[in-house]
Amino acid sequence: MLDSNSLAHVIALAPAAPALGAVIIALLLAARLASERVVASVAQTAIGLGFLGLLVGLVGWAAGPAGPLQLGFGSWYSGAGYDFRIDLLVDGRSAAVSALVSLLLAATSQFSIAYLHREPGFNRFFLLMLLFGAGMQALVLAGNLELLFVGWEIVGMTSVLLVGFFHERLGPVKAATRVLVTYRLCDIGLLTAGVSLHRWLHTSDWLAAEQAALTSPWPSTFVGLSLVFAAMGKSAQFPLGGWLPRAMEGPTASSAVFYGSLSVHAGVYLLLRAAPLLEHSLAAQTMMIAVGAITAVISAMSSQASPDAKSALSYATASQVGLMFVEIGFGLYTLATVHLVAHAVLRYYQFLRTPSALQDALARRAALGRTEADEGAVRWEELGLRTRRYVYRMAIERFDVEIALERYVVRPVMALSRRLDRLESRLLALHGESERRAKGGRR
Repeated sequence: MLDSNSLAHVIALAPAAPALGAVIIALLLAARLASERVVASVAQTAIGLGFLGLLVGLVGWAAGPAGPLQLGFGSWYSGAGYDFRIDLLVDGRSAAVSALVSLLLAATSQFSIAYLHREPGFNRFFLLMLLFGAGMQALVLAGNLELLFVGWEIVGMTSVLLVGFFHERLGPVKAATRVLVTYRLCDIGLLTAGVSLHRWLHTSDWLAAEQAALTSPWPSTFVGLSLVFAAMGKSAQFPLGGWLPRAMEGPTASSAVFYGSLSVHAGVYLLLRAAPLLEHSLAAQTMMIAVGAITAVISAMSSQASPDAKSALSYATASQVGLMFVEIGFGLYTLATVHLVAHAVLRYYQFLRTPSALQDALARRAALGRTEADEGAVRWEELGLRTRRYVYRMAIERFDVEIALERYVVRPVMALSRRLDRLESRLLALHGESERRAKGGRR
């Protein structure tokens, strides 16, 4: 049986191997030595090595004493009462999700070799995919909030860059900007929670914070609401979910692994990891239930009204993630974890199959000998024409959520930003004028 030191090093391959692969591809690109065959080989080797290390480590952990295992790699930075440690936490939840990440990355790399063959961005895609894999594994295996935040930011950065993968068109660039703004806004919640945990519990280590929360006074509601807010943006929950359909501008492979299976569930995983802390806040639990329920209903209706397959799947994904929020709010953590893994696998397959969605639908209908929509169409026709038109309009416009955000949030913030920009320009001009006068006086 492997000792804890050996376990730490083999499990660390899960995030380290993809990160090393990304560095190698970046060096090959800089030296102009990258070809599709070489890049694909490096990517698959890195992903395979990471998966092998994770598999060996998880087998060693399962064969050892029962319970969570914290693996330390020392301190990255310490000073003034603050210690940033690189710790990994292995338990049933992180083991399941980490294995899922490795499997889906391996499948995506194999699929993308043929799917992106001779695409101008082939090498760039694999570089970003490896960075994403490293960030996602760091997020899942993190033993403290700081390391989780590092993975969280890497996942966000690569997500934005892949949404704007086809940057020669204006649509993907606008969509990537929307994703970036939403991510940065909700990162405030994660940063606030981290600072608050250090301020009141003097640690952001998950296991230590769980114990300290039982004995030390701390603002559980404030921290809980901050974490829920961060998860809402990352997992496309009401009212911040407008970016998810826009994220479909990227390649199908990135839509599958990012917004169908892994990245969109990062917020759910954050809440699962912080669940022992969230149990101390009734307000945070209530917010999860309310936000999740509203998202589930609105997104399910929008999915039915969407005119294209990828948008319909994106809304359906947000709807199921909303149900996971509800499950966590009610304390059903095991159910939420199983739901996460099963839903990620299903959506991954569905997103990869979207180019063949019409062919699949026709084949199913031919096999059944009838139209699948018959029963639903009959029930829909029972509603009055005015009601059907109203419900359809509201569903396709997401119940005017985007309009309200544009009018009452985006425009005021942009107006304030422009005013601050003009003020800054004037202050800089005045400062420059005063410096010129001072220099002239000295002469």
